[in-house]
Amino acid sequence: MKEVDLENYRKTLEEFLGKYTDYTSQLSTRGYSNALTDELKTWLQRKTSLVVRIISQLVDSEMLRYTMKNGTYSLHVVLGLTLMDNALENEEFWDNGKPYIIALINEAIGNIENNAIPSNEIQPVLPIKDDVLRKRCLDLLQAPGNFDRVIREATLVLEARLRDSVSYDKLSEVIPEDKDRVGEVLAHRLLSSDKPVVVISDNQTERVAFHKVVVGIIAYFRNPSHHFLDDNTKWSLAWSVVGIIDSLLSQLENSYVADDTTHNKRQTKQK
Repeated sequence: MKEVDLENYRKTLEEFLGKYTDYTSQLSTRGYSNALTDELKTWLQRKTSLVVRIISQLVDSEMLRYTMKNGTYSLHVVLGLTLMDNALENEEFWDNGKPYIIALINEAIGNIENNAIPSNEIQPVLPIKDDVLRKRCLDLLQAPGNFDRVIREATLVLEARLRDSVSYDKLSEVIPEDKDRVGEVLAHRLLSSDKPVVVISDNQTERVAFHKVVVGIIAYFRNPSHHFLDDNTKWSLAWSVVGIIDSLLSQLENSYVADDTTHNKRQTKQK
C-alpha cells in the first residue's frame, strides 16, 4: 500500500473520528432537535461507505464483525445503526456499537502510524485447475469474509458439471422430471456404482467411492449453503471444499457415458 494512500486514509479517518465523536456526544446531551447535530449526521452518513472500505484494508478481517446479544453484525451495519434517526432508542447498538466504532477507527489509525497493517489478502496455497471453478470462487476466497458464498458457488459448479456430463436427451431419459435433476437425486441417478450413467472409472471400488464423496458433498455442504446464510464459515473450510471439488471435476472430465459407443470402440482398439 502506497504511503500517500495511507496518509490520505489517516486524514480521512481522523476527520471522521472527530466528527463522529462530536455527533454522538451532542446527540447524547442535546437529543435530535439540533441543527448542528443534523448536519454532522448527514456528513457522517455520506462518508460511511468510504470509511468502512478504508478500515477493511487496515485492520484484521475478524474485527470487522461485532457480536451482540441478538446476533453478529458487520461494521457497516453497526455504524449505520448508530447514525439512524432513532439511534438512541436502540440501547444495545448505541451503548455497545458506539465504543466499537471508535475503537476500530483508532485501531486502523494506530496500524498506519505503527506500520502494522495486517494482510487481509488470502492467497490459496494451491492453484484451482478448473477454469470455471477458479473464475467463480477465487475472488470470493480473496474476500474478507462471507465464505459460505464460496461453498455455494463451488457446489453449484459441481452439480452443473455433473448434469452437463450427459446430453439433454439422455438426462431426460434417466431423470424425466426437471425438479429431480438437482442435488442428491441427480448424483444417485447418474453415478450409481452398479449401473452408472456417468462412468468415472471401470473399477467398481473407485466408482463407489466417487459416488459417496459427491453425495456427501451435496448433502453436507451444497444443501445447507443453498438455503441458509452462514457468516461464520471459515476460509479454511471453504478452500478445502473448493480443493476437493476441483479434484472431482478433473475426474468428471475423464469420465464417459455408459452407452457411449465411441468410447467403447476406443477401448477395444487399445486392447
